[in-house]
Amino acid sequence: MTQNTLKTHIQTALTALEALLEQLSGNEIPLDASAPKNIADRSPTDALQNDLKQRFVLYAADQGAVVALDPDWVPLFSEAMFGEEMDPNADGALDLMQEISSQGFGTVQSTLAEEGLTLPEVQFDTAAPGQAPPYPDEAAWLVPFTAQRGGGELDGLVLLPDGAEASSDASTTTESSPQEAAAGADQSSGASQSAGGGAPSSSADESDGVEVSPAAFSELGDEEISGDGDSGTFKLLADVDLEVRVELGRRELPLADVLKLTTGSVVELEKMVGEPLSVYANGRLIAEGEAVVIDEQFGVRITNLASDGHREKAFF
Repeated sequence: MTQNTLKTHIQTALTALEALLEQLSGNEIPLDASAPKNIADRSPTDALQNDLKQRFVLYAADQGAVVALDPDWVPLFSEAMFGEEMDPNADGALDLMQEISSQGFGTVQSTLAEEGLTLPEVQFDTAAPGQAPPYPDEAAWLVPFTAQRGGGELDGLVLLPDGAEASSDASTTTESSPQEAAAGADQSSGASQSAGGGAPSSSADESDGVEVSPAAFSELGDEEISGDGDSGTFKLLADVDLEVRVELGRRELPLADVLKLTTGSVVELEKMVGEPLSVYANGRLIAEGEAVVIDEQFGVRITNLASDGHREKAFF
């Protein structure tokens, strides 16, 4: 894989990860990567191994893939996932990094698949700062990267294998030499002749005698509804089950706020007190009503019907 090709794939992956972080946290977190460095012919230096030991490391040693992140990434991820910052030394920090690695790799995998590059299924293990993760023997590229957060900068690095480039065109064929093409033409010509001396085969004679003509259809004419006269009503649908839903109210929340919900949380709806409830049939508004209690069960008293057009559309 060339440096330019790898750089293009990395930029696509960073764009996908930026979108994931923004979705989780609600804030833009720009990511930037340096040019990939080829380390395929170099032995791992003590400096690089020591650098890995100072970070949280997500690794798949058998695939030659490693992601090493500074401990200050933990507060960023915990705030995005849980709404509060977590100390990098906390007990749940390693589990948090494992969850983030799964979500991040899944996002990158699906995004690159759209670009024609298929990544293998990888299960990352994690190592906390101070531990010594195994150095991947297949690592061939070193990619440092940074993230901007609150005026500061977080850094990390990625080690990647030198995988073969995936083809995005499944219909690519292998070109043959002129000699091979000529030999193939001779074989095709010989196969179309009979063993008795070069006469065309009988199947060719039969195909020459087949008459081909376009299909002809009669005019359908004007649209006409036949039957007993009741086809134009809803009588045929009288026994069809229809889902009826009563909506108390709605509220759109960012994913970060949904993750904060716990037992006892209160979600404020958009409807004001005293506003009628909405009654939907098959997803379409058909009426409005008010909540009542009937023998210890909730019910809805219809106070206003939607127009006939709205109610008819509920059946389709």
